[in-house]
Amino acid sequence: MANPKNPVEKRIDDLAALWLQACEAPEVRVIVWRVPGNAGRMMAAFFEAQKHLEPASTPDLFQNFDAPFETGFGYSRELMGALRDGYVASRGELKQQGLPIDWRGAHGEYPDSAAGVLAMFQSFAEYYQAQMRYFAPVLSPSQVASSSGLEQWLDAALRAPIPDRLRLCLVDNVEDKRWQALAERHGKAVRVIDAPIDMFDIARQTAAQSSGGAAPSTAYRAMLADVMTLLEKGSAAQTAARADKAMKLVQREQWHDQQVVLHMAVAGAHLKQAEHSEAIHRYRAARECALAAEAARHPAGTNLIMQTWFGEAGVWLSAQQPVRASETYAQAASVARRVPNAMFALEGLRMAGYCLAQDGQVEPARERYLAAVAEAKAMPPADRPLTTLALLLQDMLRLQDAPRAERIAQCAPAYQQDVAEALQQAEAQSARLGPQPAPAALEKIEKELLTRYELAFRTLCDQRERLIGGGDVFFRKVVALARDYLHPAWNGVPEVKHPLDKELLEWSQPPQFAQLPEPDDLLDTANTTTKPTPAVPAEASV
Repeated sequence: MANPKNPVEKRIDDLAALWLQACEAPEVRVIVWRVPGNAGRMMAAFFEAQKHLEPASTPDLFQNFDAPFETGFGYSRELMGALRDGYVASRGELKQQGLPIDWRGAHGEYPDSAAGVLAMFQSFAEYYQAQMRYFAPVLSPSQVASSSGLEQWLDAALRAPIPDRLRLCLVDNVEDKRWQALAERHGKAVRVIDAPIDMFDIARQTAAQSSGGAAPSTAYRAMLADVMTLLEKGSAAQTAARADKAMKLVQREQWHDQQVVLHMAVAGAHLKQAEHSEAIHRYRAARECALAAEAARHPAGTNLIMQTWFGEAGVWLSAQQPVRASETYAQAASVARRVPNAMFALEGLRMAGYCLAQDGQVEPARERYLAAVAEAKAMPPADRPLTTLALLLQDMLRLQDAPRAERIAQCAPAYQQDVAEALQQAEAQSARLGPQPAPAALEKIEKELLTRYELAFRTLCDQRERLIGGGDVFFRKVVALARDYLHPAWNGVPEVKHPLDKELLEWSQPPQFAQLPEPDDLLDTANTTTKPTPAVPAEASV
């Protein structure tokens, strides 16, 4: 007798049935999968399963394309390149399976347009028609520079129209319904599949189906799935009631780490409802359990203690008690050093300084910031960009000269506006070329676009360097420190990288960099201003 399908496999079958139903209408050319925001991994599993399950639950081939979208012609080029490269890379595997490997369309000439993409995709689908009914490209750009440009590209694709052996796929979620307007514009050509995948229900069913019968671990997994479901959808009281039932089991089994998990889940539920005192009580209960885990030599014990401090600090900040929040973040940083975790030590001290700055305590805030700088100094250089060091340095600039730091920050939106206008102009110019644009005409548009990018970037850099150069000595030392610790062209947050991803030595026109003092004494100060972390009282009212 065959093993029963697990909950994930059952959902894959459900999704396949929805897909097959949606494809029954011959006029459908684009299918929008509408799922809950947390169901992305389930959709990815469904698409992947159609390639590997034998037999697959649909007769169609789904292929994900995550090429970033910048311009319509550039996106078209990226999509065709991705299919071509993927095909060439898989020829060995196809040959082993006894499938033909001489698809000439891989090296065909197609225009850089939506129509060109569809022609190439159709060629692929027709060549392998014995292996698939439809080729179903899943368009999920990793980045989108212009949402309106992407919609225009899809409009052009639907005007083409999409060939019979293709079904383009898009994914949105029930929270934003990103592609609803597209569906309304194109009527029957776009079908929306509402797929109410309940990931918490899947987790609950998976726990119930797990082997072990009535074993404590099996029962606990089911209980924990319920707690997480209520944390997402229920009230704090409901979450607490369910967690307390699970707590009896984990206390009996002396699973200290899971006691921490349950207490922190309930604390999060209370915080969602702005019940600050109750949240703090739960975080402190979680800490007692984490201390017990550490005493029992649990490998994650110290890390769990750190997490309870960060959680409590967030509650104090939410409750608009920045001084208490600062003290608690400092405690979190102290424990992070014991883990050891330099990244969280830096973040705890940064937030401790941020909270004091919110309270108007300039010098104490600066001391905490400088202590965080000391944590960064001790890190391997490659680790620093992975931390919140850039935010820390911007916080220091803001503390020293808030108006100047804000003007530096506002250069970024101005740059983005320049880029958006350049993109819009390039899209309009390429659209006038029609579905079969001449390569030379596109090359001219693209060259002008890149020139405008570099001009906008140079303007931003020049503006920021003037602002930096006008700052006082301490302000400029912080920037010098950033250029030592992060990269030599750092000029503030939000950071704007070179639009063509060029290194500084490759920039066509580097800015006139501001003269900066050596930051060494700033680092010396950081090593001498760290004070003992004050103890946070065990009991306090919010």
